[in-house]
Amino acid sequence: MHFFKMRKSLRLTLITGVSSLLLFFILNFIFPLKVDVSYSSMVLSKEGNLMQAFLSRDDKWRMKCSLKDVPPELAKAFIYKEDRFFYYHPGVNPFAMVRAAFNNVVFRKRTSGASTITMQVIRLLEPRRRTVINKIIESLRAVQLEVKYSKDEILALYFDLVPYGGNVEGVQAASWIYFGQKALLLSNAQMATLVVIPNKPTSLKPGRNNSLLQQQRNKWLNRFYEKTLITKNQLEDALTEPLQVKRNKLPSVAPHLSTLIHLKNPELPSVQTTIRSNMQSQVEQI
Repeated sequence: MHFFKMRKSLRLTLITGVSSLLLFFILNFIFPLKVDVSYSSMVLSKEGNLMQAFLSRDDKWRMKCSLKDVPPELAKAFIYKEDRFFYYHPGVNPFAMVRAAFNNVVFRKRTSGASTITMQVIRLLEPRRRTVINKIIESLRAVQLEVKYSKDEILALYFDLVPYGGNVEGVQAASWIYFGQKALLLSNAQMATLVVIPNKPTSLKPGRNNSLLQQQRNKWLNRFYEKTLITKNQLEDALTEPLQVKRNKLPSVAPHLSTLIHLKNPELPSVQTTIRSNMQSQVEQI
């Protein structure tokens, strides 16, 4: 009798699983996920330095970057803070969602962390009001994104879209606008600053309330140290680094050539030239 009950239970589980997969693929076919991101156009020097940048079609500073353009420490910090199980879930973390729902209902306490990085990417691609129905749609879309793209591609997309206040989006644009350099050259303190801003891009906007921003930066630097993401020496150096951050003008090297290249290639996220940026600047000064 026990054997037949087990067979019946397994059969029911199998039918439920197959039905769920079939339903997902039907919905995926009827409502396909379209990822259409408009990027700023970047003109780069021979060394890969930014010479000039132009706003995206929707008037955003949103510079495309791959994971090799981002320090590994920055990626680890984002994953630790936003979605520690990013590489293990299928787009949705059911345990985090149950915990958040429990705290919301029982303790009347809103819990962060229920949205995975994949779900955040969907929210940035398709902004919706925060409702239960929209949360379900967001979760389904997240699974679609996981089916269509690899984890590294989703993470790179997140780094392109994460908000930094005003019309600044993505870690590469934020690095240039707020720190005057590409993301690969960021210090540990600067990386921690970029990690904390997206949760409150308005109140923590650089240049608006730097003292509060520095408090948040230092709080998370200590957490990163506790989780061995940075060493003790790196922590001490980062904590003593002053937060002198404001919105800077982007580089403007060989502006006439850069504009011509942009007009001929308006949809390309970046074009690398044979211009040596240091030599070009010296010639212009002479």
